[in-house]
Amino acid sequence: MKEYLKLGFTAPNELYKAMKMTRKQLFYYFALLTLVITISMASLLMTVMGNLKEDGQEITEKLPSFQITDDKLMVEEKTESYVHQTNSFLFFFDPNDSIQEEEIDTNVERLNTPIGIGLMDDQFYLNIVGQSLPVSYAQLGTFNDSDFKDIMADMGRFSPVVLFFTFVVTYIASGFSLLYEWLIIALFANVMKTFARIAIPFGKIARMALIALSVPTVIFALFETFGLFIPFTFEITLGFSLLFVYRSLKNYKKKHKN
Repeated sequence: MKEYLKLGFTAPNELYKAMKMTRKQLFYYFALLTLVITISMASLLMTVMGNLKEDGQEITEKLPSFQITDDKLMVEEKTESYVHQTNSFLFFFDPNDSIQEEEIDTNVERLNTPIGIGLMDDQFYLNIVGQSLPVSYAQLGTFNDSDFKDIMADMGRFSPVVLFFTFVVTYIASGFSLLYEWLIIALFANVMKTFARIAIPFGKIARMALIALSVPTVIFALFETFGLFIPFTFEITLGFSLLFVYRSLKNYKKKHKN
């Protein structure tokens, strides 16, 4: 395991050495990178949670009365959709189905807001530090403005259960995010291997792709730990990881020339 950690951070142009990784080592390496991302996100969330209660009260003060009926957001009086921003939240209230999920994600990233919340026409939408979590109203059951106010009031309260739940949810979300990036890089790397006319099974290419994620993943995790959000992190991660894979494939081809 140590040799692959060293490989990922000190010799990213020799990623072909990662082809020897066992499945167990691969799993542990993935779990370790996921933990790095989780610690970064969790530390940021703990900082943010200190201001959540005050910001939550600000949002709920102007929240119209509503209830969920037939899995739809219903208001007592005709209400225009609106957006409310605080230091911790970017809140979207949209009973008119005029706001899309992409708009929430884009504005959360553009405004560097840690948490985006959308009470939308047919779902409750949550974006936490770039990780999206849509929940249909059918899953929530009975839900109204009083329930939402209670949730916002409880957000700033710390307890062992809250901390554990936050860590577990963050770890799962981080794992899915890392898995997505890993798959994209592995697929692109496989195409690069084909063009380079190198006969390497996809499983070994995937091992190289995971190690290639080491440097950009840790660097961006450190930035986010200190509250520094870099735009286009996925694109930058993809670019550097594929560059490492490309150079490694060239080195591999040179060493295995007949």
